[in-house]
Amino acid sequence: MNKILFIKDIKLLLKDLKFQIFFLILVALFILSAISSAVTYQNQLEEFQTSLNYHSEIINDGQSTQLINMLSSGYILNVNSRPSPALLFNSYDTFPDKIQSGVVFYTPEFGNFGSERKEVFRLNWFFILGILSGFIMLIMSFEAISQEKRAGTLRLVSIYGFKRQAILWHKYLSYMLLYMIIIVPPALISMVLFFALTGTWTVAFMLKFFLILLISLPFASFFVLLGIFISMSKNYRNAVVQIVFIWLLFVIIIPQSANIIAKQLSPVKTTIEYSSIENQAWNDEWNIWGDEYTHQVRGNGSIQDGLRAKAVYASDEKRNLMHQKELDDYKRQTLLIQNISSVSPFTQFERISEIVFDKGFYLFNFQQETAKRTINQIRNLMIEQDARDETSLNLFYSWASGDGGNIQHYGMTTFSTNLFEYPDMLFVTEIITDDAVFKTVKFLLRLLPILIFNVVLVLLSVFKLEKLDIR
Repeated sequence: MNKILFIKDIKLLLKDLKFQIFFLILVALFILSAISSAVTYQNQLEEFQTSLNYHSEIINDGQSTQLINMLSSGYILNVNSRPSPALLFNSYDTFPDKIQSGVVFYTPEFGNFGSERKEVFRLNWFFILGILSGFIMLIMSFEAISQEKRAGTLRLVSIYGFKRQAILWHKYLSYMLLYMIIIVPPALISMVLFFALTGTWTVAFMLKFFLILLISLPFASFFVLLGIFISMSKNYRNAVVQIVFIWLLFVIIIPQSANIIAKQLSPVKTTIEYSSIENQAWNDEWNIWGDEYTHQVRGNGSIQDGLRAKAVYASDEKRNLMHQKELDDYKRQTLLIQNISSVSPFTQFERISEIVFDKGFYLFNFQQETAKRTINQIRNLMIEQDARDETSLNLFYSWASGDGGNIQHYGMTTFSTNLFEYPDMLFVTEIITDDAVFKTVKFLLRLLPILIFNVVLVLLSVFKLEKLDIR
C-alpha cells in the first residue's frame, strides 16, 4: 500500500497543471540563462584579453617598468580573476574581478569586467535555483495535506491503519522527486548549451555545477517541508498569505533589514572623511621627521644621506595604514551584512556558491592577500636590483623620480632607471584559494543551519499532523 500511495501522489503531481506550467517556464528560463551568461562571458573575456594585451604593450615600451617610474606614478600591479563559467550561476558583481595597486604600498583600486555595461536584470542559475525554485516548491506543496483532507483520503487511509508519519514522508519524497524532475533536466540542458556556446567545458566546472544542484536539495527540502507544514493550516486563504509572506521575508525583508542593521552597528565614514584622515596621518608623520631633521627632510637638503627618503617612506606607510583601515571598515560591514542575512536560505546558498566557484567576497579576500604578497616580492626584487646599479643612491621612496634632478649633476640617480627584470609579476591571474578539504568544511558549516531548519520543520510537521483533526 505504501508503494501504491507514493505512485498515486507522483502521478497526480505530474498531471497537475501547476507542475506542467512551472516545468515549461523553468526550461525556458534555464535556456535563456545559458544564452545570457554566454554573451556576458564572451564580453568579459574580450575585456580581460584587452587588459592582458595592454599589459604586454606596457612592459615593452621601455619606460613604464623602469624602477624609478615604478616607485611613483609608473606601472601598477594588476591582480585579475579570469572570467569563468561561474557567472552561469551568479555574476558576483558585488565584489571586484580586478585589483590594481601601486607596487610600493598596497593602495588598491577595485573594478569589475563588464562594469561599463549596466544591466537592470541578469538571469542566471542563482535566480532560478536559489529564489524562483523556493517559491515554486512552496506553491506546489502548500496544499499537500489540506487537499487530502478535503478529498477525504486522509481519513480513509487512517482507517486502514496507515500511520500519519508515513503519509508525511510519502508527501515529502514525492515533492522532492518532483523537484528533481522539474530542475535537473532543464539545468543539464542549460549547462551543456553554455559550454557549447563558450567552449569552456571542463570536468572541474561540470562537477561544480553538479555539486550546486546537489547542494540545492536541502534548500528545496526546506521549502517543501515549509509548504507541507503550512498545508495543515485550518484556513486555506491564510495558507496563501503565509507562503507569499515567507517568500518575501527571505528574498527581500531579511536581506534589506540586514543592510540597514549592519550599517547602523558597523558604520563607515564618507570617502572625504577617510581621505582627510589618511592625509592627516601622512602630514603628522612628515612633521615628526621634519621637526627632528629640519631642512634635511623639509628642504632639498642632502638627499644623499637618505633621511628625506626615510621620511617620505614612513609618511607613506602611515597614510597607507589608514587606507587599510578604511578597507577593513568596509569589509567588516559587509561581513556583518552577510552574517545577519544568513538567516535567509537564499543568502546561505549564494555564500556556498562563492566557495564552490571561488567568487564574490570569498575570492576578494584571497585577491587582497595575493596583491599584498606580490607587492612585497616586487618591492624586495626592486631594492635588490637597484643595489646592483652603481649610479643609484638606493633611496627607496615615492618622490625619488621628482627629486632625481637635484643630484643629476653628480652623475647619480636616487633610484635605478633600469627596467624591472620580472615584468610578468605585474599581471597576476592565478589566485590561490583554499584546498578542497577546507572548502568542504566551510560550505558544510554554511549548510548546517539549513539542515537544522529541515529537522525542526520535520519535527513540527509530525507533531502538527498527529494533532490534526482529519474529520
